[in-house]
Amino acid sequence: MFEVTEPFISVQPENRTLIEESLEYAWHTLLANQRDPFPELKQPRLTLEHFVSLLAGERGVTDWRPEDSLEQQRKTADNAFEIHRKAGTRHGLAVAMDALDCDIEVTPWYQMDAPPGPYHIEVVAWKRNEPVNQKTAKRMLTRIENTKSERDTVELILAFGLDTGLMFSGAKHKSVVDYDDSATGIMPPSPLVLAPLSVSGAHFHTTVGDESYQGAMPNDAWCAGGNYFAGGMRMVMSTDITLGART
Repeated sequence: MFEVTEPFISVQPENRTLIEESLEYAWHTLLANQRDPFPELKQPRLTLEHFVSLLAGERGVTDWRPEDSLEQQRKTADNAFEIHRKAGTRHGLAVAMDALDCDIEVTPWYQMDAPPGPYHIEVVAWKRNEPVNQKTAKRMLTRIENTKSERDTVELILAFGLDTGLMFSGAKHKSVVDYDDSATGIMPPSPLVLAPLSVSGAHFHTTVGDESYQGAMPNDAWCAGGNYFAGGMRMVMSTDITLGART
């Protein structure tokens, strides 16, 4: 409820009647209780639904269709100034078609292998949120005709997109690894790295190793690593390595 915090001051002359002052006070109270519509009122993306068409007329939108969705109408009115500035260019066509939920690729005649003539452009369009039909195709052509250069001729190609996916799956199986390593002789403090790695999926994996080193080992870094990748198989590996003295 409106609460009077300051005394009401009328803007009418002193000879006003009581009914005139009452009406003035009622309008003053009504307007004071209203939410300030600015700046959302002048923004097509945020204004009320019935005000979008008024903003479109104010911004000079020539390609206005009541059958377009509300979101498309908001985008068209919001991008009107940029479409006017960039009309006749590839960027202008892209912005205009974006308001209809379309992505396009424009190829001018001078980039074609066999152009049909000068000032000819080829437009490949993808519709984002709904399938393409005859009505949609005509709507696209109308928007392009209102945005392209007057001298350009247009060939519209409707494209269809496909989504693909790749998925991997497998069952984890614990592998069996048995190592028997022995070394004799003078062992200098050289680094030793062992890096066995096993990745498997739904398989039986057995690895048996028997390695022996004898003699003086030079001061060289030594690294041994085994990598095993398998999927849906059975693998058995057995190694028996014996090295004599090395200098």
